[in-house]
Amino acid sequence: MQNLKMEKSEPTCIGYLGPEATFSHEAATMLFSGNTLLKGAETIEDVFLMVVNRECEQGVVPIENSCEGTVNITQDLFNKYDVNICAEYYLRVRQNLLSREKSINDIRRVYSHPQAIAQCRAWLRSNMPGIEVYELSSTALAAKTVKAEPNAGAIGGSFAAERYGLNILCEGIEDDKSNVTRFFVIGKDSPKPTGEDKTSIMFFLKDRPGTLYKCLSVLADREVNMTRIESRPAKTLKWEYLFFVDIEGHREDVKLDAALREMERDCVFLKILGSYPRIPKG
Repeated sequence: MQNLKMEKSEPTCIGYLGPEATFSHEAATMLFSGNTLLKGAETIEDVFLMVVNRECEQGVVPIENSCEGTVNITQDLFNKYDVNICAEYYLRVRQNLLSREKSINDIRRVYSHPQAIAQCRAWLRSNMPGIEVYELSSTALAAKTVKAEPNAGAIGGSFAAERYGLNILCEGIEDDKSNVTRFFVIGKDSPKPTGEDKTSIMFFLKDRPGTLYKCLSVLADREVNMTRIESRPAKTLKWEYLFFVDIEGHREDVKLDAALREMERDCVFLKILGSYPRIPKG
């Protein structure tokens, strides 16, 4: 994906899930170049708030990982806040064992984010049996922690190793070598159609038999391709669910616009989260 270059005299502020050297930070550096200020946030919700409160023009948030699935908090926040998805980006995630030490034999404990630990569980079991593993809020915080702590290792990317001056003791320790994280760029603007687009929507259905089938059949009848569907508890009533769907096309396309209007008839509400250029997963 090409960098999203900003042609402005003043720095464009882009929020990301910090601290510095997280995979979100790495994705942001790959996406944006030029006169751009990258600003780390403590939580994913803080990234949303930066955009909502116009502290940053856009933000970069993780939405799903090919091994560990959907980042549920990100999905829930699209229901809570009014922002648009402006772009998507797929980052190949390569996990490494990082440390200030020079040998794996000197490591007594390992730190990382829960997802990173899960992505390397089989490797840890085979190569560091019985090692103490501690969960932290990010891989970057893990790297920052072991920078100051002897006999400690962190699971993280080479980006974090470079930023914090750590040694890479073992490379590519993720169990699945096709490990990829998908990120969304969120903002207030809506990108124009490119001819190769994707639209993300969220909807809540009326409580009637066959409503989900009827709602989704509208897409099939109009030959609109659905590429992803997820459900999440609505958190308003027990056993009620929100559905999140990705479909090919732009909201301004005549065929897709007609399909969404027809789907609304069977929904309590339907929210278009954004239309944005479609990127091959690679």
